Amino acid sequence: MVKPLQLKILFAVILLFTVSCGSPAPTQTSTFPTTFSGPDKEMAAAVQQAQKTLYILRRALLAPEPSYVFLGVKVRFTSPNGEIEDMWTAPAYIWGDRYTVYMIEGVTAQTGAHPDQLVEVRPEQILDWMIKEKDGTVLGGYTLRVDFKRLTPEQQKEYLKATGYKFQ
Repeated sequence: MVKPLQLKILFAVILLFTVSCGSPAPTQTSTFPTTFSGPDKEMAAAVQQAQKTLYILRRALLAPEPSYVFLGVKVRFTSPNGEIEDMWTAPAYIWGDRYTVYMIEGVTAQTGAHPDQLVEVRPEQILDWMIKEKDGTVLGGYTLRVDFKRLTPEQQKEYLKATGYKFQ
């Protein structure tokens, strides 16, 4: 009589542990308010779109496809005196709602954000994300698309040649 009760308790504990250790299901909407604002309405809309679709980057980090050659995250860094610097970084991993990114370049606005270092960022600091596939196809990259659209046709041609990007 004691044995079956012990097995049920053990089973319940294991089930509870298994369920609680799962990662949260990605949602298709943002769980935080858009933090980007400014006079450039087109760029603000691009940032909002990137933040709404951040779940795609999260999914790519958790289960990368073999076709991915680069994942990038554009992060806004702010100094204590209010200086702002937006920088492309490489995401390393996610823990809860925090993203750890690998600094590609140095940031002057935030202490300790130097090349080759890992920095923790909150989702609301993320302005854009991109995934580049082997064939050059770019997923995300909403602010890149706005910047690209503003180039002259000759500049666009050079940009695509230099980066190998394919915007769909």
